[in-house]
Amino acid sequence: MRPATLAAAEELCALVRTEYAFYESRRDTWEAACADIPDMVGSVASKAEQLQVLETLLDALHDPHASFGTNSGLSPRLVPSGADYWLTGDQVVAVRHGSAAAQAGLKVGDRVIAINGRPLEEAMETRLQPKGVVYGPAQKAWALNAAAAGYRNEPRSVTVAREGGPDTLSLDNHEIPAPQEFVSAEMLPGRIGYIRLNNSLGDSDTVAAFDAAMKQLKGARGWVLDLRDTPGGGNTDVAEPILGHFLSEPASYQRILPMDEPAWVKQAAPHGRWTAEGPVVVLVGRWTGSMGEGLAIGFDGARRGDVFGSDMARLAGGVEDYMLSRVGIPIRLPAYSLAHVYGTPRHEWTPPHQVIADNGDGPDLALEAALDWLGEFSM
Repeated sequence: MRPATLAAAEELCALVRTEYAFYESRRDTWEAACADIPDMVGSVASKAEQLQVLETLLDALHDPHASFGTNSGLSPRLVPSGADYWLTGDQVVAVRHGSAAAQAGLKVGDRVIAINGRPLEEAMETRLQPKGVVYGPAQKAWALNAAAAGYRNEPRSVTVAREGGPDTLSLDNHEIPAPQEFVSAEMLPGRIGYIRLNNSLGDSDTVAAFDAAMKQLKGARGWVLDLRDTPGGGNTDVAEPILGHFLSEPASYQRILPMDEPAWVKQAAPHGRWTAEGPVVVLVGRWTGSMGEGLAIGFDGARRGDVFGSDMARLAGGVEDYMLSRVGIPIRLPAYSLAHVYGTPRHEWTPPHQVIADNGDGPDLALEAALDWLGEFSM
């Protein structure tokens, strides 16, 4: 199994050099990691260990948008979809609603001392690849949140500083119910139509579900579109009809920047039998990922919605699917860059209305801010 693993790692190195949109900015760490392949491979005895070698190599990109299409018990949980809290330094800045972290009592503002029993610096080191190079702030931030997400076969805990002393919260044995619907919708007081996407931007049935939600809420005088649970990304065939419900004419919503071709702009067309009128608030947070991010900058770029929340997942570029032929393992790599219609890279864009978006099981501060803002309009 060692020769096949070695060949697959070398194939991955070559694939990143030619197809990965951000290779030049990561060239030094990637080439250092590829030079270490013989030592990384060691004595691979199982498919899980084979995949683990490739996952360790991929860590050298420090890119949450690059991932394999399979996993094992040894695999890391993906960020953001497999994460339930977010760190900036040692501070918790976001806790996913309904998550194990929220159920265990982790709160925004908590100061973290240890992850899974390891001090922060040690936990971060577990995900920094390759070893022996100088890492920048962005790489360290990625590694810290990757470590917080943990591994599939590893018990999870987080230790926080509290008044009575350190408190270790177990993140195991908390059930997280899966959403039962693609879309949740209700009419809020003041005739505000509220629609939440339940991590469903990749399912074609979401279009019909969203159409039905709009029909249910027809007559709303203002709108809240909640994209805070879209970590799994999606595709334009789902996102464009959603934006189209709020457009009376075609509008540009996202700039595409291929590696070897001229940049061009994606457009969305009106969708449905009527156009939703009135002000629109789009809610985003750390679990707004990929196509969710594209939809958020689309509403902003089309001047059809005001975006409230925190920085998003910041998943860079658009992904394409590839296959490591020697071992039959699928991989997804960002193959082109994406930007706001006004030029800001999508993964660097920040919502203009900053508010805590992911407050665990505490008050929904982002929705409260959105409703206060909508209340200022004479509708």
